[in-house]
Order: sequence, then C-alpha cells, then structure tokens
Amino acid sequence: METTAPVIEPAPSDAPAPPGAAMPEPAALVSKVLVIETDGDALARIRAFCEAHGLQGHKVHPLNVPAVLRSRIDLGAVFVGTQLQGALSDGLALARDIAWLRPELPIFLRTDGMPEAQAGTDAHAMPRDASVVRYTLDGIDALKTEVDRKIFDRVYPMSLVRTLGEMTQTALASQFRGMQVRLDPPYVVRDRLIHGELFTLIPMETPWCRGFMTLQTDVASLRRVVDAGRTAFSSEEGEDFRNLNAILGELTNLIWGAFRNRFGTEGASGSFGVQVPIIVNHLHRYISFGTESPQLCFKCHVWAPDDPEATAITIYQRFAFSLSWAPELYRESEALLSGFVESGELELF
Repeated sequence: METTAPVIEPAPSDAPAPPGAAMPEPAALVSKVLVIETDGDALARIRAFCEAHGLQGHKVHPLNVPAVLRSRIDLGAVFVGTQLQGALSDGLALARDIAWLRPELPIFLRTDGMPEAQAGTDAHAMPRDASVVRYTLDGIDALKTEVDRKIFDRVYPMSLVRTLGEMTQTALASQFRGMQVRLDPPYVVRDRLIHGELFTLIPMETPWCRGFMTLQTDVASLRRVVDAGRTAFSSEEGEDFRNLNAILGELTNLIWGAFRNRFGTEGASGSFGVQVPIIVNHLHRYISFGTESPQLCFKCHVWAPDDPEATAITIYQRFAFSLSWAPELYRESEALLSGFVESGELELF
C-alpha cells in the first residue's frame, strides 16, 4: 500500500535549535491541507496554488485516506478530485465520507470531467453542515477567495503570533532541564481534535480578546521525560499521574502569567461577558469552543540532545478566541506602547 507523501515539503527543519534560540520570525500563518488526487497535471496546478496561498499540501493516495484521517492530523481543508485512479470509489463518494467524518473541514472538490447534473444530484448526500466548494482547474485561481473565507477568515497580527510563540518557548525551556525547544511555524486549523490524553484549558482575556488556551500531550512521552530526570519530579513521582498533571498545569500557568503581564486585563469584560458551552467528546477526541473560526496553533518539540529518542515530547498549543476577538484594538494597544517607549516614558530592559 502506498504511503502518504507531501505535495509540498513541510516548512520546519528537523535540525536541532541551539539552546535558548529565539523562535524564527513567522512570515505568515500557514494551514495544512490534505490533497487526494491521482492526476499529475491536477497535482501540479494544486501544488502551485498551495505555494502561492499559504497552504501546506500533503498528498495521500485514495486508499490511504481512512488511515490518515484516523491518525488525527491537524488540517485546515481537503482537496479532492472527482476522477481518481486506483480508488475503490469515485472522488465524490470519498468527499461525502470525509464530510460525514470531519464536517468541520472545508472540502474543495475538483469537478473536471464530471457532468454538472451528477454533481447536483449527489449534493443532497452531503451532511447538512458540510462546507463543499466545487471548482475546475481552469478556475482554480478563483479559489483564493474561498480559502481566505473558510481557512484564513480570522486575522492574527504577526507581532502577536511572535510574542505568543516566545512566551511558550520560554516557559517550556524553564520546565524541562537540559532540553532544547523548537516550535514549528505557527498555523491555523479548522479541526477540533484533541491530541494525547493530557489536556489543560485556561481562559485568556484582555480588552481585545476573550477565549481559551489549551496545551495537549501524551502521557507516555511526558513520563519518559520525568524518568530521565528532566523535570522537578523524581522518576518515582512520575508514576503518579497527578504529578504529570502538575507539570502541564505549571506550563499553562507560566504562559498565562506571561500573557497577563504582557497585555494586562484592564478593560476586560470579566465574568459578565457572553459565554458559550465548551463541548468535549472523549470517545472521538473532539472539543468545540462554540465557534467555527480557525484556531491558532503551535506544535512544540522538546528533546534532550544527548538522548533525543528517550526524551522527545511534542506539546500541542491552541488558542481559541471564541468569545471576543478585535485585532484592531490589539494594534492600537501595540502602537500606544511603542509611542511610550519612543518618548522615553517607558524603558525596555
């Protein structure tokens, strides 16, 4: 069976970063998309489109789609061709299966060679809340509007993204002894997945945002790090799951504290603002914050250079500003701060 292969090579390098290295300045946010195509010309056109519009494409053979989706890879959308070679079903049937399994993901369905009447007849088989955009290769450039509307519909100022990454990197470096930290380029997702068994959640609130931050990881990797003597707990203490909880809880508090100290909470709406229920379905490893807007994500890698296989751990960080988001107010606050610094009223140290 064919293994998955990327249409576009992932941006991050696997080379270890030097201790204390700053997070690289992000040029722009990206989003991972799944590409299910068997036509060479179509793949070339989709590759060029992805490269031009901030999409990290990952090609998968139609027969491997169920396994890839079960792996719970973070995604922003799926590209599917209706005419697939070597598949057990046509692309439209596959798109329907994906829409039922992951209805939060937009599907871009290439309909070259497909009778228009067939597309209309089969449309009713899609889930009611599915987001399906049909296109042809000749009109692929027009997809940019839909990509912006369905994947990049929330503006995250890059200075904020950089600051959040630096806060996270500093917190991770402080909690894991003798270990190096690298953050993949920040990205946005439409998925609502939970990674691993250990999950923290904390409110994040300022005058320009209200929402939540989560940290997620797997217990086995964290326990190996404790066993290697890389945390404040001894190997024996690592057998108690409560101590593992405490490590991720402390990381969460450190990032939250840095966020609060940096941006403050004066003017935030507090407990009187609008609330929405947070829905968690452990069976499907799914969480919803009550909004369809994409979440800002960091994938954090931590490892010890002298024993990377035994100590490597991946921590997923997500920001879901689901209750309030006003980036224009953030920019105003940043401009005000810069003005105080330039005038000498505030001094950086």
